[in-house]
Formats: sequence, C-alpha cells, structure tokens
Amino acid sequence: MNKYDLVSIVRPTAEDSVVEELHKTISELINSNGGTVSDQGVWQKRKLAYQIETFNEGIYTITSFEGPGIIPGELDRVLKISDDVIRHKVLKMES
Repeated sequence: MNKYDLVSIVRPTAEDSVVEELHKTISELINSNGGTVSDQGVWQKRKLAYQIETFNEGIYTITSFEGPGIIPGELDRVLKISDDVIRHKVLKMES
C-alpha cells in the first residue's frame, strides 16, 4: 500500500456543505477501492497565484490516505468531472 496526499482547490463560492459532500465522495471512493483515509481537512480560502477560470481565490482541501496504485487514477477521473473542483493533484509520499 502506498501513501498519498490529495490537494484540491474548490471554487470560492462553494458552501460548507459542498466541501463536506466532496470529502464524503472522496472517502467513499478510496474505501471502495481498498484504501483507508488517515486525515481530511480544509486549509482555508486563499488567493490563487494566477486566475483559474474566473476565480482569483479558492478553498484548499487536503486528504491523506493509503491504498493501491489504482486509486489516484480513479480520483483524477472523478474530480475532473466535478463542477466544484477547479484544480487537484494527487501526490505520492515517500515511504
């Protein structure tokens, strides 16, 4: 099992319930593919280094998890079609 961190930027106009639903979706996807979530949280709303779509700010979230190598691809597929996530990145942590 590999360790990963998922960092995502949610549109700044999103309600807290949208962020909670995103965390729930991510957790369910990880658990259904044989992984475990160790930590999930919201950093805060921050100014972006450059404009993405029409947004100058975004809500940064992070999810730390362990799982097999198929999970990052599945997370990428699901988050790409989400209207609320404007950017995301899955990082593999060194063991």
